[in-house]
Amino acid sequence: MSLKKQLERYKTHLSRDTNGLTQEKPAIQKDTDKQNIYDKELLFAAENLGAEIKTFDGQFVLVRTEQFSLSERLGPYSFACLFDVVAEWQKDRAPHPLSAYNRRAEELLFFDTETTGLESGAGHMIFLIGWAKVTREGVTLKQYFLPGPGHEAAFYHHFLTDCHSLSNLVTFNGKAFDWPRVKTRHQFVKDQVPKLPAFGHFDLLHASRRLWKSRLESTRLQMIEKEILGINRDGDIPGHMAPFLYFQFLKQPNAALVEGVLKHNLDDIKTLITLYVHLSCKILRPFDADERELFEIGRWHQSLRNDQKAIETFEQLLGSQSLLGSQAKKSLAALYKKRGRYKEALSLYEECIREGKMRDPALYIEAAKLLEHQFKDIEHALHYTKEALQELGRMQVLLKEKQETEKEKILHRYERLKAKRI
Repeated sequence: MSLKKQLERYKTHLSRDTNGLTQEKPAIQKDTDKQNIYDKELLFAAENLGAEIKTFDGQFVLVRTEQFSLSERLGPYSFACLFDVVAEWQKDRAPHPLSAYNRRAEELLFFDTETTGLESGAGHMIFLIGWAKVTREGVTLKQYFLPGPGHEAAFYHHFLTDCHSLSNLVTFNGKAFDWPRVKTRHQFVKDQVPKLPAFGHFDLLHASRRLWKSRLESTRLQMIEKEILGINRDGDIPGHMAPFLYFQFLKQPNAALVEGVLKHNLDDIKTLITLYVHLSCKILRPFDADERELFEIGRWHQSLRNDQKAIETFEQLLGSQSLLGSQAKKSLAALYKKRGRYKEALSLYEECIREGKMRDPALYIEAAKLLEHQFKDIEHALHYTKEALQELGRMQVLLKEKQETEKEKILHRYERLKAKRI
C-alpha cells in the first residue's frame, strides 16, 4: 500500500482533521499541526521499515511481516530441519522438556521481545514483539512495534489475534523474562483485547546452560550463536541499546533509529529455530555429541528418571579415560544397581577406584554395600570401608592445608596494609 493511501486510511481511523481546527483556538491548532507532522513522519518511518499500520479502538501498531524459504540455512541447519526433529520426537515418548511429542512443527511459536528495561516493574513496557512459525510453505516472521505508550491495546490485540491458534512458545529465557512481562502489560488492557492463551513452553536457555555452561564464558544467545552454532552477526545492535533508540524514535520517528533493533529481534528469532533443532539433535542423536555433552545429557535423563535413556547415554562414555568418563561410570553404576544389575555395578565402582581420578569416599562405600548385601562378602566389604575412612582422612588433610594457605594469604595482606598505613 502506498504511503498516501496509508495516510488516508490512518486519518480515517483516528478521525483527525488534516486541515487543522478553526482560527479561534490557535493553541489547539498548533498542537494539531505538531501531531500531524508526527503522524506523517511515523508513516514515512513505517514505509521505510516495510511495516503496515494496523488500527484498533482508536489506537495503532506497526506490523512488519517477512517470509523466508525453508531451504535457507542458518548455522549448520536449514529451517526445513525443524520438520525432521519434530518427526523424530514422535518416535520418542520419554518425557523431556524439549520433546515435541504429539505436536506439529507448525504449532511452535518462536518468540522474543524487546523492552524498555530489564526490571520487572509495571513501569517498563514491551515495545517490540516478534514471532515466527514454520510451515511447509516457509517461515513467516511477524514483528509488532509499539508507536507509543497509548497504543498497547492495538499492540496486544493484533499480536494475540494473529497467534491465537499457536500453543507452544519457544524462547530463550522466556519463562523468567519475556512471557511474565507480557502477562504484566496485558493486565492493563485485558478488558479490550483477547485473553492470553495457555501456552506450553520450551525455554532454550535452560537446555543451553545444561549442555554448555562449563564450556562458555556466558550462555547469552549471541555467545551460543558464535561458539556452538558458528553464526556470526554483522553490525548487530547490542540489546542494551534498544531502549535508548526506542525513546529517541518516540521523540522523532525515523526508521534509521530502530531498524537495527528490529533486525536484532528478527535474528534472535531465526536463531531460536536453529537452536531448537540443534538441541533436539543432541538429545535425540547423542552419538553426535562430545564427551561433556554426553555426560550432561545422561545426567539430564537421570534427573527426569528416564533411566534407560540415561543408561544408553552413559554407556557411550565407558571407553573414556577422562575424569568425565569416571563420573559417567559412577552414575551408570548407580543406575545398574537400581535395575538389579549388581555385578555390573560393582565392577564399575571398582574400576573407578582403580582409576583414582575421583577422590570420593562414596565409591568405596557403594562397593562395600554391594559386597555386604548382594554378594555376602564381608571381608571385602570391610576392606572397602577401611579404604573409605582413609580416603576421607586424606580429604580432610587437604581441606585443612587449603584453609591454612588461605589464612596465610590473609595475614600477609593484613601485615602489608598495616605497613602501608605507617
